[in-house]
Amino acid sequence: MGCVIIVNIRDIAKAAGVSVSTVSKALNGYSDVKSKTREMILNVAKDMDYLPNVMARGLITKKSNTIGIFFGDRQNSGFDNPFFSELIRSIKDVAGAEGYDILIFANQKRNTSSYKTICYEKGVDGVILILTGDQRTDENIRELHESLPTVYIDSVSYQYNNVNFVETENVNASFHAVEHLIQLGHTRILKMAGDQVAKASYDRIEGYKQALSKHGLEVNNDLILYGEFSREKAYQLTKRFFSKPGGVTAVFSSSDMMAFGIIDALKDLGFKVPEDIAVIGFDDIDESKDYQPPLTTVHQQRFTMGETAAKMLLQLIDSQDGITRHATIPARLVIRESSGTKRGG
Repeated sequence: MGCVIIVNIRDIAKAAGVSVSTVSKALNGYSDVKSKTREMILNVAKDMDYLPNVMARGLITKKSNTIGIFFGDRQNSGFDNPFFSELIRSIKDVAGAEGYDILIFANQKRNTSSYKTICYEKGVDGVILILTGDQRTDENIRELHESLPTVYIDSVSYQYNNVNFVETENVNASFHAVEHLIQLGHTRILKMAGDQVAKASYDRIEGYKQALSKHGLEVNNDLILYGEFSREKAYQLTKRFFSKPGGVTAVFSSSDMMAFGIIDALKDLGFKVPEDIAVIGFDDIDESKDYQPPLTTVHQQRFTMGETAAKMLLQLIDSQDGITRHATIPARLVIRESSGTKRGG
């Protein structure tokens, strides 16, 4: 490997033929530098691959004691999602206790091609990814996790190998949720899955299929719909599906937000939950216990997931050992009213 040459403002001043103070003012946006001069200095700095001070310090010390968090997409921003807020709090607590600051990248208009650049510019030591939608398979995201210590939280694409991630025990938790419905007497169960990208989405489908198979029930792919973790999309799909007879008496949803959309659609169609159709969600967000009816759901240990991811990232930063790390966090079924009682009982 070649050595890293750090360009400073004196080098830029010499190349541009101006004073050091003029370069400093231009780079920091002071108004008393003529626009033509500022543009010339910025072009020289760019040509010389000048890095801001925080990055230069990082190249020398190897650490900035800052970790970045990318989350959400334009349709499903992390700040609006109840599941993500507790993750952020737990990451902040762990990072702060170890002397790290966190930097949240929340610019939904930024092109993902700039993710790697912005991480280097801000000098973060590592990144936690809590992604939704198409971001999971974005090649620029792959480039990011190949360049910096990176940990995914329950959002890794099924296509990616050799990445660090923390996930819920999705297969086992889904198995028990569906088995609960079967034990209540349901034999035709609709699966409202997430998307066709996330490993978590596929794992929750797998748990659904395993429960059906164990109890000798047919796995019918026509009973698997993809609501893309969206309340609105789940509402639309549910309304379309239940507008015609199908014999389905229960729905297992891959998220609570989709479960709310399912219940809303069923009510609008005149069905009673759980008397006509039982519903189980996944996440156990705060709203679940207060929903009408209160939602039976899989409880994810969100705080533990965030805490584990933060500790994992700090280990990666400190060790730089190249060892891929995974962690699976147990989940449990919380039985409330939406799943109902044993049919015929």
